Amino acid sequence: MTIPESQAKHFHYELYHSGDHNTFENLKDRIETKLFSFKRERDQLDFLKVLIQETKTDIKNHQQTCAKTNCGYDECRNLGIFLMEQEMDVINENYTFIPKSEDTFSVQEETELHNKLNQIIEHLKKQDLGQEILFDEIESLKNHFNLGKKTWFQLLKGKLVEITGEKIIEATVATEILKELSDGVRELGRWLK
Repeated sequence: MTIPESQAKHFHYELYHSGDHNTFENLKDRIETKLFSFKRERDQLDFLKVLIQETKTDIKNHQQTCAKTNCGYDECRNLGIFLMEQEMDVINENYTFIPKSEDTFSVQEETELHNKLNQIIEHLKKQDLGQEILFDEIESLKNHFNLGKKTWFQLLKGKLVEITGEKIIEATVATEILKELSDGVRELGRWLK
C-alpha cells in the first residue's frame, strides 16, 4: 500500500468525524487541505480513489446495520464523494501520466502492437466473432500506448474481461487475443501480473 493510500484510509474517519458540522463548505475545506499535503497529482488521485472507496464501503456497511429509515448517515458521505469526484475532475484536466522509462513502449513494440490489433480485428471480422462494439474497443487500444506497458496491458485485460463478461466473445478467444498481443513485448511477465 502506498503512502497516499494509507493516508486516505486514516483520513476517512477524520473527514466525517471532525468537531465541525459536515456541511458542504467544511467537507470541501477538509478535503482541499489534506490534498495540499501531496505535491504530486498522481498521489492526489491515488488518495482520492481510496478515500472514495472507503466512503462507499462505509455507506454500504452502515446500510446493512442501521435499523432507521432515512437516518441521514449517507447524506454527508454522498456529499463527500461528490466533492472528491470534483477534485479528481480538476486534477485530471491538467494531469499527464508519464510512465517510467522502463515501462514505455519502444517504437518497434508500438508498431508491432498496432499491426497485431489490425490483424485481430480482421481475423474476428472474417470469423464473424465480433460486434461493432468489440472492434471499437480493440481499435481504441491504439490510442493508449502512452500509458506505458503495465497500464496498457491492464487496460487490455480489463477490456477483454468486460467483453467476455458481456458474452461478446468467448473466454478462449479473449485468451488468444491476449497471447497474440503479448508476444514480442519485452519483460511482459512483469506487466501481466
